Amino acid sequence: MTFAILRTLFFTTLAAGLATPALADLDTAPAAEAEEEYEFGVLFDAPGVEETFYSCTACHSERIVAQQGLTRDGWDEVLVWMAEEQGMYEIDEPDRNTILDYLATYYNEDRPNFPGHLPSHRVSGFK
Repeated sequence: MTFAILRTLFFTTLAAGLATPALADLDTAPAAEAEEEYEFGVLFDAPGVEETFYSCTACHSERIVAQQGLTRDGWDEVLVWMAEEQGMYEIDEPDRNTILDYLATYYNEDRPNFPGHLPSHRVSGFK
């Protein structure tokens, strides 16, 4: 995937994601008292979610991440592009590898954890 295509894809998704009805229709009612509030927004709960959430949300919503579907190399290109072109800080190891493993597993080209595909009990805030 060329840099120009990757950049266009990222910004197109970013712009479209801000108006996506599936994400705009979030239920803002508090979760049941017995259910603990999930700390990492719409991201899939698995090893690496914490590092990914805090690294990504330093600049943008985790929803931008959840809408993507890239290979590990694609995610790596995005991280390089964000650091070189957007002023993101460099993510040091081992966090960089942890984040890439997480993204490549849970937000790959098959997009198994795209927010619209998750059952409501998996991520708080979705109907």
